[in-house]
Amino acid sequence: MASFVTAAEFSNETDARIAAGMLCDNGIEAYVMSSNMTTLYGAGSTWAPVSILVSSDKLEEARRLLLNHEDI
Repeated sequence: MASFVTAAEFSNETDARIAAGMLCDNGIEAYVMSSNMTTLYGAGSTWAPVSILVSSDKLEEARRLLLNHEDI
């Protein structure tokens, strides 16, 4: 059984959700994980980046798609 791993990190949730949507459109299940630190304290990406999680067996394909679409 594959675990979920970080495919990319973003400085804001909007960019992360757009990139995750592109992955989903290409058949890769993706989840956006943000920290409450960002919203509560305005910490931003320095302290609390927003991550996209994908299945470990789809990590390589996800990163390739993100690079091709210039998301990372």
